[in-house]
Amino acid sequence: MFALAPRSRTYPVLLPDRPSAEREPARRRTRRRPLPTIVAVAVIAVLPAVTLVSQRTAAARTGYVILGLRQQVEELEAEHARLVATASALRAPDRIERIARADLGMLTPRPQQVAALPITTPTRAIAGPSPSAWDRLAAWFIRSEAAAGEPSQ
Repeated sequence: MFALAPRSRTYPVLLPDRPSAEREPARRRTRRRPLPTIVAVAVIAVLPAVTLVSQRTAAARTGYVILGLRQQVEELEAEHARLVATASALRAPDRIERIARADLGMLTPRPQQVAALPITTPTRAIAGPSPSAWDRLAAWFIRSEAAAGEPSQ
């Protein structure tokens, strides 16, 4: 017939949640936390790349600023050339005479209305430029040396 299998009995065992401090003091002290190590390695690995990217970005930004300034200089040079041409056209003697005759009603003066005055040059202009402070100082020393060399009476 059927043989009955023997029943095995199991007894529940309670395991401690944490190992007690008396049993494993050395293990607890040497255990490292992985998060700070991972963060430190990530910073060391990423920091040079971030620095390189920021330097390249700054260089590109500076290049664009230089390009914009060059374009602005070219525009200003073209405007300057245009203004110089306009000013020279406005200063043309033919234009000034035409405006004086047509708009202002001026006439060319008759020979009796023109007086010629002789220009005399000042004597200082002929003598040359005025002496500098160093020249005056040197002349004073020469005079004082000459006076010292003369016997006094």
